Amino acid sequence: MEVIFKSFIMLANASVKGSFKYKNLFQIIPAPDDFPRAPCLEAHHPCLLELKYEFEFDPDLKMPDGEFVPDWIQQKDREGKIIHEISSLFGVYSLSNFVFPSGGHSWSINTEDGSDLDLQWRQLSYFVEDGRHQHKISKFTDTGCLPMEQVETSKVYNFGARFIGDDFSIPDFLPGILDSYYILEQDDRDAILRAASIFNSAIKIKTISSSISFATFVSSIESLVDYQYRGSKVESCKECNTPRYSVTRKFTDFLKRYSSDSNELVKFYKSAYGHRSKILHAGALFLGEHIPLSWAESDWSAYHMRSGIERICRIAFANWLLERAQMRRCAEFCVPGAEY
Repeated sequence: MEVIFKSFIMLANASVKGSFKYKNLFQIIPAPDDFPRAPCLEAHHPCLLELKYEFEFDPDLKMPDGEFVPDWIQQKDREGKIIHEISSLFGVYSLSNFVFPSGGHSWSINTEDGSDLDLQWRQLSYFVEDGRHQHKISKFTDTGCLPMEQVETSKVYNFGARFIGDDFSIPDFLPGILDSYYILEQDDRDAILRAASIFNSAIKIKTISSSISFATFVSSIESLVDYQYRGSKVESCKECNTPRYSVTRKFTDFLKRYSSDSNELVKFYKSAYGHRSKILHAGALFLGEHIPLSWAESDWSAYHMRSGIERICRIAFANWLLERAQMRRCAEFCVPGAEY
């Protein structure tokens, strides 16, 4: 088993000026001073993500065409999965997170003060010259910079957004979330990563369609609901053969358990699930996507529904993860039948 250290250039939605190291698995540190940076507060800011992982070459692993998978491809696949895992978790549990250029092309203009309108056709990506970044390293880099700021979690979630120009920071409960995630069984990890991937897709879609983004947020919850109730036997009514436990009720009960069981929010859950179905099955978009906004009562209600579902996702996913981790700890350390 080989122990490997790697350093990756990443782009973040905020400037990384402090360091965050999680145990001996990964760390986020500022990019070197000579790395190119956008002259803007709000931009894609470079940083370094350093990984440590164990790797063992599988000589029997084959591609679909029957060719054996070489060592370097197996390593890149392992690294890609780790990066996806970390970025997915940050996307859900932190408002400071990583961004990924599409790899396409777009028109762009120079935004430096006093510059002329220099319209150019550019690739959407980030590179540094050869030799300015060492991909393979022997240990985690000691930058000597201060630890990354940790912000009170309730303030992060209640506000629901970053202030323009804020540096990269994390909620103070994120280390505990990572502790809980890394002790889960693989099936539970896969379940939360599926939900996180859908959630992060909803974030990306927001600027394109608030309605489809909203439906995607609801679907991210549904993926965990489906996992939570997998294998559960659903009884049917003897008279009409209708399932007694409806999809809406499972969705609502899940959020009552992992978000809040207040009457007001229970009504919100039911309304949210109903609106999700109308969007996907009847094309019932939020106002503003197909007619101009008038800020009538329905517009204001839709705004609160769109912003509320994102916050509920973050809270429910956190509580679900923490509960699964606690169950895992009890299974490992508690003696069945003993009193504590």
